[in-house]
Amino acid sequence: MESFFDNVIIEATVQFVEEHQEAVGQLNATLKPSVPGNAEFVQRITHLLREPLGPLLLGLEVLLREESLSPRGVEMIGLLHRGVKKEADAIEELLRSTELFEKDAAG
Repeated sequence: MESFFDNVIIEATVQFVEEHQEAVGQLNATLKPSVPGNAEFVQRITHLLREPLGPLLLGLEVLLREESLSPRGVEMIGLLHRGVKKEADAIEELLRSTELFEKDAAG
């Protein structure tokens, strides 16, 4: 049986992840590190996007260990954890590619 806690946590986390993924998608679609002058801006944005992901991943890991979660709750939290981890990895990749671009441009 699902608890009220399960539903609140799942809904809030899903909403946060969807909004964050949309922001990352828009950033990736509109800003290319290969455009001169954008590298520093992209670095700043990726750092801002990355900041909330660490605590979110930690919170999801804690929730996965919560014994009162229903099996569906555990499944949803696991799904969200994988999605947030994938997003964090994509942001890190964008940041690394920007840093590599700057090194190449510097010569």
